[in-house]
Amino acid sequence: MANNKKNKNKIVLMAGEKEFHYIALVIMILMMVFCIIPLILMATVSLSSEESLVRGYRFIPDKWSLDAYMFMWAKRATIFRAYGLTILVTVIGTIISLVMTSMFAYPLSRKDFKPRNVFAFILFFTMLFNGGMTASYMVWTRLFHIKDTLWAYLVPGALMNGMNVLLVRNYFNANIPYSIIEAARMDGAKDWTIYSKIMVPLSKPIMTTIGLFSALGYWNNWTAGIYYINNPKLYTIQVYLKKLMDSIQFLKTTDLSNEAVLLAQRNLPTESARMAVAIIALIPVLVVYPFIQKELIKGMVVGGVKG
Repeated sequence: MANNKKNKNKIVLMAGEKEFHYIALVIMILMMVFCIIPLILMATVSLSSEESLVRGYRFIPDKWSLDAYMFMWAKRATIFRAYGLTILVTVIGTIISLVMTSMFAYPLSRKDFKPRNVFAFILFFTMLFNGGMTASYMVWTRLFHIKDTLWAYLVPGALMNGMNVLLVRNYFNANIPYSIIEAARMDGAKDWTIYSKIMVPLSKPIMTTIGLFSALGYWNNWTAGIYYINNPKLYTIQVYLKKLMDSIQFLKTTDLSNEAVLLAQRNLPTESARMAVAIIALIPVLVVYPFIQKELIKGMVVGGVKG
């Protein structure tokens, strides 16, 4: 009798688990659809003519057109330079961010580091309070002189994020046994050796996660260019496209009497160009993400287990 009851309970639990899996699967499919639909709409709008967009956005436009992409192709030299600068900033900034974040998180994870609570408080305090945009602008431009330099993209508020430090620290605490560190110390390993030979190699999932966060932050960073960059040759792809769209919108909305300018206004793509701009900026992220998805998910799950 007891065995029968246990078997029935197991069957009930298995049935309930299957129902949960089915419900979760349906929810995830719906979320996937909600994420894909805007991308499809964005792509179709970028391939639509301006005349058809006057009547609204449609998944199947009344008239297909490559005007937006032809307009972007006409400026390919400038766009390629901006792309190269964006890739350079993203790679350098991500590497520096990973090094600084992991080096800050390592002592915070060490039980024998007595002032770690003080540094943790300072880190948490900076996550809640800052000097504001005006004070930051004055400090970076007058004290560090980063205006119209690549440092404007790398330094202000981007090199290290407090939440990322906490994620890495939690990963160190939850997944790297302290006994390994103690054994390394007994073998004569110094802190730098422990950090570089043990902590970093065993932290691939969380480092991938933090690296993606940092890379996306640098790739999508257009505000730093707006605040600190006046030289067009230093525009990243995001800053250049923002300036480009502002110029197009200015021509489309300004009341000018010159006939040639008026004709150019009518031929300039606006709505479709905006979507083409978004597609161009999104392609590298879509290409890279599938290759790091596994490590990203693992790092997100495990890095947030312990506080």
